[in-house]
Amino acid sequence: MTSRPRFLGPGRKVGTFTVDADSTGPGRGTWEPFIDTWNDRMGDLYPLPEFSASTVDGFRGTMRSVALEDTAVNEMWASSAVSTRAVGTHEHDQVRLYVGLRGAVALQDPHDQGGDAHVSAGTYFMHHVVTENHFHTTPVIGTRIFIFPGDALRSLVAGKPRTGRADSPAAQILMAHTSTVQRIVGDLGPAGAHASRNSLLELAKGLVLDRFDDHEPVFTPALAQAAKNLAEARLTDAELSPASVAAQLHVSVRTLQRAFASLDESFSSYIRRRRLEEAAGALTVSGSRLGVSEAAARWHFTDSSHFIRAFKKHYGATPAHFARRSM
Repeated sequence: MTSRPRFLGPGRKVGTFTVDADSTGPGRGTWEPFIDTWNDRMGDLYPLPEFSASTVDGFRGTMRSVALEDTAVNEMWASSAVSTRAVGTHEHDQVRLYVGLRGAVALQDPHDQGGDAHVSAGTYFMHHVVTENHFHTTPVIGTRIFIFPGDALRSLVAGKPRTGRADSPAAQILMAHTSTVQRIVGDLGPAGAHASRNSLLELAKGLVLDRFDDHEPVFTPALAQAAKNLAEARLTDAELSPASVAAQLHVSVRTLQRAFASLDESFSSYIRRRRLEEAAGALTVSGSRLGVSEAAARWHFTDSSHFIRAFKKHYGATPAHFARRSM
């Protein structure tokens, strides 16, 4: 287990702590130190339930928690089921957001739901937590669990849990921002941590309202990252363009361009660069029979000549020379 929590002053914490049973072996030796660290760093705000013996003894996977003051993001990828044994009786006032990445999480009769809730891959569930509820997962699971203070979001979800698709524009912006926070949290100072925490809350509100303020400068890095994520999945798609990605994210092309204005390249340049990088990788794969014209067609350059010129400008060599040099 690794841990990098810091204190930013009275009651203000930021950091990350991780359990990785895939690399250190399953069982109590990795699970219990993680729980101890959580209880030490976050237990006063968000006490954990007790987990089943099978969870503690047989956990296989990784779990990473990021703490930003009174907000936390937990991401779990596991090849063993996780379930609660006892949930306690103390009252909560928090809002939790479950985002399904793989498998499913079943929440037993959460407050205000009127029955069990099932969060499968590609969906989300947000609700106001008053009393702890039992939950269990499928044996193969991937999920992000956000914990927010009740005061920030209670009015939007109390009595009316929210469900939806994790590929909605607002959800993609939130997830992109979260990935950025996970990556940089160890380097955040007090101001950066507070701004990241506030952005998480505002984007969570946007998820409930199905919109976000695309003119708010603090959200532009998340918008740019969400656009990159969509582009990565569509590099061989002939319809990939700034206009099509802007439409997927429900923003204008101008707004999307503004999100990339502070970066080293425009979104169009990013798409071109990533296509060239993918083409270069394919051309140099051992035993590859991919020809220049095929690469140009696969990554949607106008023709072979256009592809060769762009490739040479980027790599300083023609595709054929680059491929031979890499053998």
